[in-house]
Amino acid sequence: MSVDVVRRAGSVTPPATHILAELPYLPSAVPRARHVLRESLRAAGLDEEATAVAELLVSELVTNAVKYGQPPVWLLVELRPGLVHASVSDTSTALPERRAVDDDSEGGRGLLVLDALAGSWGAVSADHGKYLWFDLVVTPGGTEPGLDPSAA
Repeated sequence: MSVDVVRRAGSVTPPATHILAELPYLPSAVPRARHVLRESLRAAGLDEEATAVAELLVSELVTNAVKYGQPPVWLLVELRPGLVHASVSDTSTALPERRAVDDDSEGGRGLLVLDALAGSWGAVSADHGKYLWFDLVVTPGGTEPGLDPSAA
């Protein structure tokens, strides 16, 4: 697995760190993606609660790419002050669809998890694939993830 880190500063936008990782087209992509994200958030000083929520959300995106997408699978994490943006891309153009889920079903709740925990999320189809993304508002060492502190 390759991981590239790019830090950008000195522009009119807040400084950002971008982490790009190619993931295997295998179930093992999920723990690898969580590891990349966890280490990135730890280095940025995010608290454990925000990290746990972000890990769960990225797990849902990667699971979707491995289960329903096509290789290669890429994880892009963008860290800005107060915001974690993550996207997962693959080469399938089929967007995720909501489906009815029985209480006993083991899967099918990924979009519900994104609805419940992400500040915002989406799916974009492009000529050569798609990407699913989420934004998570965070406060280093502070408040509950997913909530915009300025909205209070």
